[in-house]
Amino acid sequence: MPAAAPPARGERAPRKRAPASRPRLGWRIAAALATVAGLAFALAAPQPSDAQTDPAPSFQQVSAGGRHTCALSESGEVACSGWNLSGQTNVPAGRYQQVSAGYDHTCALSEAGAVVCWGDNSHGQTDTPAGRYQQVSAGSGHACALSEVGEVVCWGSNGNGQTNVRAGHYRQVSAGRGHTCALSESGAVVCWQFNDYGLMDVPFGRYRQVSAGTWHNCALSESGAVVCWGSNSNGETDVPAGRYQQVSAGDSHTCALSEMGAVACWGYNSNGETDVPAGRYRQ
Repeated sequence: MPAAAPPARGERAPRKRAPASRPRLGWRIAAALATVAGLAFALAAPQPSDAQTDPAPSFQQVSAGGRHTCALSESGEVACSGWNLSGQTNVPAGRYQQVSAGYDHTCALSEAGAVVCWGDNSHGQTDTPAGRYQQVSAGSGHACALSEVGEVVCWGSNGNGQTNVRAGHYRQVSAGRGHTCALSESGAVVCWQFNDYGLMDVPFGRYRQVSAGTWHNCALSESGAVVCWGSNSNGETDVPAGRYQQVSAGDSHTCALSEMGAVACWGYNSNGETDVPAGRYRQ
């Protein structure tokens, strides 16, 4: 991690980035895929007596944050690895059904539907609201969750109004850096409050998933096409042709999972963000 503190959230303007070796902010599919083996070790480091009998766990979901990565095992355990200055990899005991790694904090959805967050709490982003939820998304300095009745609740940093939820019923929510996007029950994408570089200017259409990045957003249309908008200073909104089943917007790059199970990434690549390991993937 660089010695300097991260920039004030929601205040930095995008720019062409010179090659650098520092870790980058982003929700990186490619980076996350490369860390799964290490997470498996963290979840199940066997004692010498059972080294031959306990297989490494398999995972059903992975989430990459600012400088750390978390994964959800098939048995419902969460394991995290990477930078831990704020305790973002210190997972509370329990069984979970989903995990979301933010910038310096992590949130997970318990089997009972409760939201649990840990790590940096300088903006109240780990002060989770009571209730039962079906999805959680950790952003830069805030987090949001989707209730069982389709209502979105957000908490934490609100310097750009990113926790001022637009009224409505939703199917999914995604917390970005200084803004939030959600997928309505009708299939429309709604984003609120921080509109630098057109972050709130959602292209017309019906979608089945949305991902809020740092300075750009992407959504998966009902036809399987990926649509991105916002800053394009590094080509992060220049989507390759194809049909996809999932998309994830990072800091200045984007990755998507094709219908055939291949991962495609585009945009900023000075640190290898778009150099996808060969293979077929599920998420």
